[in-house]
Amino acid sequence: MADVETHHDEGAGGGSEDNKFMGLKERRRSSAVKMFLGDHLNLAKHPVITKLMSKHGDSKVVFSDVIIKINKRNKMQERIFLMTESAIYNVEPSSYKCKRRILLKELGSISLSKLPDNFFALHVPSEYDYLMVSGKKTEIISKLLETYETAFAEPLAITFANSFDYRIDEATVREIHFSRVDGGVSTQIYTKKKVKQTAK
Repeated sequence: MADVETHHDEGAGGGSEDNKFMGLKERRRSSAVKMFLGDHLNLAKHPVITKLMSKHGDSKVVFSDVIIKINKRNKMQERIFLMTESAIYNVEPSSYKCKRRILLKELGSISLSKLPDNFFALHVPSEYDYLMVSGKKTEIISKLLETYETAFAEPLAITFANSFDYRIDEATVREIHFSRVDGGVSTQIYTKKKVKQTAK
C-alpha cells in the first residue's frame, strides 16, 4: 500500500486559503494563478436553486460549478456541485433536480493524491463516498475547509496519498491509484472489497 500522510487545516493565519492545505499536494501550474470566484454558475439568483436551498434552510451559495462525478459503474457524469453554508448538493445540470444533499457535519474527511491531478474524494461515514473531478478542485477544497471550520470550530481532516479507498455503497470499497506518466498523471480504479449481504 502507498505511504499515507494526513494533514489538518490549521485555520486562520499562515497564508492564503490555498496555502492551508496544498503544501503536501503538487500543484498544477495553472492552479497557482486562478482567482477564487465562488458561485461560478450564479446560482444565488436561480429561482429553482434558491427554492431548493430555502427548503433546507440554506441561504448562502459558497461555491457552484459543473464537475465530474465518477459513478458506481466507473462512468463519468456531469453534475452541479453546489456548496452552501451547511451542505453540499449534487444537482443534475439539465433539470436542476437534487440527486443528493450531504450535510457538512456528516463529512468525515477528504482524500487527494500528492500529484497534479483533479481528483478528490469526499468521505461520508454514515452513507457512501463521492469521487469527483474538477479543474477548480483547489478552490472547492479551500472553501470547504473554511466553511467547515467556520460552522464547527474544528478542522476537516485531509489525507494525501497516491492511493486511497472510497466506499461506493454499504458493501463495496474501491481503491484509486495515481502514478506519474509522460505528459501527466495516470489513474487506475479497482474494486478492493465487496461484502456479501446475508439474506434476512
